[in-house]
Amino acid sequence: MDEFLRRAAATRALTYEQLHILLDALPVAVSWATLADRRIRFQNRSFKTIFGYADGDFETIDEFVAKTYLRDADRALAIAKWQSVWAAERNGISEIDAFELEIRCADGSVRPVQHRGIILPELGIAIAVYDDISERKKVENALRQIAFTDPLTGLSNRRVLQDRWNEKQADPAEAANACALLLIDLDGFKAINDRLGHEVGDAALVAVAERLSGCVSTHDLVCRLGGDEFVIFVSDLRLPAQVEQMCWRILSTLALPWSVRGHSVELRATIGASLGPHDGNDLRALLRRADEALYRCKLAHRGTWQWFNRPEAA
Repeated sequence: MDEFLRRAAATRALTYEQLHILLDALPVAVSWATLADRRIRFQNRSFKTIFGYADGDFETIDEFVAKTYLRDADRALAIAKWQSVWAAERNGISEIDAFELEIRCADGSVRPVQHRGIILPELGIAIAVYDDISERKKVENALRQIAFTDPLTGLSNRRVLQDRWNEKQADPAEAANACALLLIDLDGFKAINDRLGHEVGDAALVAVAERLSGCVSTHDLVCRLGGDEFVIFVSDLRLPAQVEQMCWRILSTLALPWSVRGHSVELRATIGASLGPHDGNDLRALLRRADEALYRCKLAHRGTWQWFNRPEAA
């Protein structure tokens, strides 16, 4: 479409009537406005179908952007992109590079789109194009779910843990704050698998994930690393005593009676904890030291918890 419009404008062969016929037949949402007053003059059938707005709902481009672009950042980006070519010398044809945004539809729903545009100075108009990318976003979200979520428990996986660590380190203020890693290993899980089978074992892991999630704040990250091993990342630790309280809360919660798939089972946990930057300045080191603390704790007394290197304020 863009190439056809370029050629038509260059030869001055395209009339408004022909433009309407062409744009109305397109399967993507299209509108155009006059350059002189920025008034919207046309919206094609796909535009009305996708967004639900009728002719006359918006008089100008500025009104449409202000009322339907969902995020402030989208509005600012769109205005900047259009303004850069709108105010430029109008010789030849100018294009707006494609970018993604979210549009609030007439029924209140939100639709993700890819927006691009073209200015035709020979006709004195600007054409806006909106490709509906809802289905593509669904696929992307599904793939993201697969990539970042443990498929059994629905918890975050190791990749999310690494990303959360990277985010913390990228912010100087956040990086300066203390953090903690709690490595949790279940005691008695192998016996459940051996005695009752893997289906019951899997159900037990799902139940454990639910209990662990209930033991932390919304700012803490609960992950399943694999098997019966979980980790909790406390990214903003004010006092080491918070870890002590959390560990005892986890241990007491997991020690409550369990009924899994109609079976009464016994599950406990042992926890190893490391403190950053006290025990290390990178995620790998903190995980390794939490694992060392976990190992020592299992040798000494399962069903409890231990620091890798007990901080004085703990």
